[in-house]
Amino acid sequence: MNSLQKRQAIKDALAPFIQGRQLASALILWDEKYAHQNHFALQHYLRELCTDMEVAHLRSRMLQSLITTFSSLQDEREAQQQQANRAKKNSSRFNLSAGYSGELMIFVALVEKFIESLNHEMSTRTRLYILENLIKVKITPLQRSALQQWLNRIEPLKYDFKIDHKAMQHVINLAYVAICEYQGPIKADQTLQTSVSSIKAEFPEVKIDFLL
Repeated sequence: MNSLQKRQAIKDALAPFIQGRQLASALILWDEKYAHQNHFALQHYLRELCTDMEVAHLRSRMLQSLITTFSSLQDEREAQQQQANRAKKNSSRFNLSAGYSGELMIFVALVEKFIESLNHEMSTRTRLYILENLIKVKITPLQRSALQQWLNRIEPLKYDFKIDHKAMQHVINLAYVAICEYQGPIKADQTLQTSVSSIKAEFPEVKIDFLL
């Protein structure tokens, strides 16, 4: 996603909440402070924006709108990528031949399966919960930034991305805790079990127990 696409996404996502001068100021803040950074976290931008404009009461809804808008663009990008590479790839979006290590492939696939098995509202809320609690995961700032971009659906994880097993387990546990809080432990257990079974069937050659 290039800078112009990101700027348009910011504008489209914020337009239902702020207009006129406020929206123009929001885009100026983006252009001057965030557009040229090597990494971008939606939470940091929105936190500063809400503080400056005194619209903190709208922050959660604005963040959901931003994530939804970026997710839509990411979905379009992935669809184009899949179409271009259909002859070269098998049915899995996270196969070994695509360059991911076995462990990273399973981690990405399980987190995505776990979250996307929920309805749209719960999927968004679960992503938000993980993002807000990533600070608790023992990883470096660069690793956290990469996870934020992935969970925000701005950029996929790089093929050489690495975190240890405990950090992977912690991220999955955050998703589990979120579902427990929003839909109860029975639903969380069912969702996790279904996701694990699906991943085992899709990748029978790769072990998954290290994540559980």
